[in-house]
Amino acid sequence: MADYKRFDIQTEGDVLILNMADPRLFETLLVNELEDELLSIIDQQQPAKVVVNFERVTHCSTSVINGLLRGKKRLKRTGGSLKLCGMRDTVREAYRILNLDGTVFEIYDDVSAALKSF
Repeated sequence: MADYKRFDIQTEGDVLILNMADPRLFETLLVNELEDELLSIIDQQQPAKVVVNFERVTHCSTSVINGLLRGKKRLKRTGGSLKLCGMRDTVREAYRILNLDGTVFEIYDDVSAALKSF
């Protein structure tokens, strides 16, 4: 498995868990790297089930959403699914305001709840 700067990767059964490594996701370069790594992981590993864990993220630009949408679309092509978890209230509120929580993305309180949802 390749080394990634923006994610710490673990597996739980047949689920690939991508733990975001950076607490502040605002800089354009960082957000672009995050998206590139997400797509690379999906292309290389071709997982059916992915959980992206925001537990370490304290601040997050809405531009991260574009990368997550691309990742979800790429997974969907092969019948895979993407779920999000571990968002602080301030981060999750942006997803609620944009009407993405529960519509476009399934967002869970923690990794355990996301895993149970598969």
